[in-house]
Amino acid sequence: MKCFDAKYNRLPKVELHCHLEGAIRTATIIDIAREYGLELPAYDVAALNPRVKVYNQLKDLRAVLEAFGVAQRSIASPAVVERIASELFEDANAQNIKLLEVRFSPDWAFSGHNFDWDEALEGILRATRRAASRFGMAIGLIAITSRSLGAGSCEKTVDWAIRWKDHLHGVDLADGEADYPIKDFVGPMLRAKEAGLKVTVHSGEDTPASAVVDTIRAVNPHRIGHGTHIIEDRAAVELAREREVTLEMCPWSNYLTSSVKRIEDHPLKRLFDLGVKVTINSDDPELLDTNLNNEYRIAHEILGMSLAEIAVCNRYAAAASFIPEAEKRTATEKGSRP
Repeated sequence: MKCFDAKYNRLPKVELHCHLEGAIRTATIIDIAREYGLELPAYDVAALNPRVKVYNQLKDLRAVLEAFGVAQRSIASPAVVERIASELFEDANAQNIKLLEVRFSPDWAFSGHNFDWDEALEGILRATRRAASRFGMAIGLIAITSRSLGAGSCEKTVDWAIRWKDHLHGVDLADGEADYPIKDFVGPMLRAKEAGLKVTVHSGEDTPASAVVDTIRAVNPHRIGHGTHIIEDRAAVELAREREVTLEMCPWSNYLTSSVKRIEDHPLKRLFDLGVKVTINSDDPELLDTNLNNEYRIAHEILGMSLAEIAVCNRYAAAASFIPEAEKRTATEKGSRP
């Protein structure tokens, strides 16, 4: 489903919601397995793709999260993390993405092979500096705390993010919300905000609109990841509008996780028409076999958004980005030149 249509590719873009762990090229997984002696179900791209990508709608978010297994085992060292980040930035540049925020879960991604979080982040920072120099791209980094790892992991991750707050731009509470409600994580998320980090929270993806309301009231995050089911409750929509909470929407991901049953039912356009600040994102581009161009194609050709409306979403994304204003301005000015 990746799209390389010049109509979308030439548009300068902003992406706020992209997981590093879901952006590993299949060929890279094979290279890593050979270098580190890791076992794979197949060692050529065509045969491995069905084992590391989600092509069809699954029954729920949990089923899609289970598909991350091979990718997680592939994150074998800080050097691997740096390579994955560098390749993600290359792929983003090829789509004319000028502002890119990348999020990753250190306790989930780095603990499988038990390597140092600081060393891994230093590798990502090297890749970030190279991409900024080579592509003129502005890149923001967000540390994820994974709900399923518990409140203790959340405390640990927030402590680490605060220590690195001169290099990390925000914290995200991610993972399935249905089994791990916001009430269990309020303390550390508020502490991150108090320390000066921006906060985004996955909410309303596998839960009803009431979960988004609970999240906004408990944490008042700067942004909400997904927020798909907010459309089901006009009061929730009004709350998001009043608080000016930007939604990081990921149409194809929401279809594959059955957050929406049909791609035609995705609420992106309806929420836009209601005045909610919605943005368009790829979520896990390699795992879900998508890219930001494809998400724009879905918004335009399936959901009926005009290219002018998509440009407004892009402006919403730039305004809501956690990247410092000076860096955003420099990257977008370069991107607007002929």
